[in-house]
Amino acid sequence: MASKKPKAKQKSKRLSKDTRDMVLLAGNPVWRAFAKNPVSEKTQITIGLAGRKALYALTNGLGQFEHFNELVVTGYAAVSLAERGYGADLLADFNAALGAVLSCRIRALTQESYFLSEEDAVLVNVLLDLHEQQVQLADKAELAAASVDGFKRANVEKSWER
Repeated sequence: MASKKPKAKQKSKRLSKDTRDMVLLAGNPVWRAFAKNPVSEKTQITIGLAGRKALYALTNGLGQFEHFNELVVTGYAAVSLAERGYGADLLADFNAALGAVLSCRIRALTQESYFLSEEDAVLVNVLLDLHEQQVQLADKAELAAASVDGFKRANVEKSWER
């Protein structure tokens, strides 16, 4: 009898998340037609609540790395939307808020706790208010592209890795 050779493991055919998002945005005509629709109210609320939850945790001494990271990605997504024409005159406000969030990481490295001061919390609150307005104005494709860009920009920064 001939012995059977063990089957070689097949490589996964799944696309990475970034690749899948870019294929959906660029290559699929159904997605392109769907993407021109405005962002649903439920999605707008979900995006707003995620940022507010992170801000609450960081201002009340309950902050963790995940809350910090949520605000960083939100900040970079807001900058990306501003660069695409949704509030280009507000880039200085976004960058000031991102600076405040990054100072939170510096404090966490020295004091081992994630916490935003009152002054920093005001800047981040303005960022979240303006980002909510951007989300209302942008269509799904713009928001998806800005979110992917926000994740990429946040992951390029190596200064806040655990």
